[in-house]
Amino acid sequence: MLVTDIEITHYTYCAQTGRHSANVCMTLRDQIVTMFCRLDLGLNGDAQGRARAFVADALRQLNRMPEIRSGRDTVNLAEDLVPALA
Repeated sequence: MLVTDIEITHYTYCAQTGRHSANVCMTLRDQIVTMFCRLDLGLNGDAQGRARAFVADALRQLNRMPEIRSGRDTVNLAEDLVPALA
């Protein structure tokens, strides 16, 4: 699976719980996979750090999909996405 684009949408923050939530959409060659991600980071931190954390959580979820866990497929990021997430 080659991830060619990543988009974070529907971002919300709950001050009561300190939880950030968003949908992370990953575009693959023939499909779009959307994962609901939650982060317990509190209010402190920058937007770029939160974005990296959302993508990391989405990749964690993607790696738990049966086709990935079984070894039939692997998750790879397009070269232009890697520097933005470093």
